[in-house]
Amino acid sequence: MKRKPRIYVIKVNRRKLLISTIIIVLIGMTAILKKQRIIHIFNPKNQQTIVIDPGHGGIDGGTGDRNDILEKDINLDVGLKLKKELLVEGFDVIMTREDDVSLENLSSINASRYRRDLDARKNIINENDPLAFISIHVNSSKKTSVKGIKVYHFLNSVEGEKLAKSIAESVDIYVYDKFLKDTSLKAEILSENFYILRETKHTGVLVEVGFITNPEENKLMKNRKYKEKVAFAIKKGILEYLSQD
Repeated sequence: MKRKPRIYVIKVNRRKLLISTIIIVLIGMTAILKKQRIIHIFNPKNQQTIVIDPGHGGIDGGTGDRNDILEKDINLDVGLKLKKELLVEGFDVIMTREDDVSLENLSSINASRYRRDLDARKNIINENDPLAFISIHVNSSKKTSVKGIKVYHFLNSVEGEKLAKSIAESVDIYVYDKFLKDTSLKAEILSENFYILRETKHTGVLVEVGFITNPEENKLMKNRKYKEKVAFAIKKGILEYLSQD
């Protein structure tokens, strides 16, 4: 005797089905949007490059006292802090050096060690086609009373001057006004014929983050928070400059 095939009837709550369908669609759309956002952020074609050039390094200590602090170390410390700040903003950051090294071995020109080091830095900047570059240095003076952050741009460089002004204004706000609480201090904007500004093909500035010969600023350059604020201010200045275009 053959059994009749059984027919099962599944009752579906239309409201619950509709809600479940909507949830599944929303989850799918969220996953797609997240994937697109990740692709947008990490696609090399969308990356915008900034080059950071911590001056000196290796056998070239720059200004300072080996029994105290040396310029090369301050330059690198501020440079690495600036790199972190810029990475957070989504930039592709290239550094001419990330360790205590000089760069003369990267140059093939027949010149002094000092000139070969500068040539290597120039090549790194030019070959990476950056939106801008920042060369970081420390100042010194025979007069211990001289102090202050100075931002240099190349002579007659319109874009360089714009970038220098943006960074100087940012330093005034975030370093002098908000951090040091001293509204009498102002970052100085200067034009100069420095090699790194003259021989590069891209907009850039050289920032002297203080005077190592000034007792107050010498102490500040040993202060982690101060160097973080300087790096933050430089980043904000770069962002302001780029927003003008």
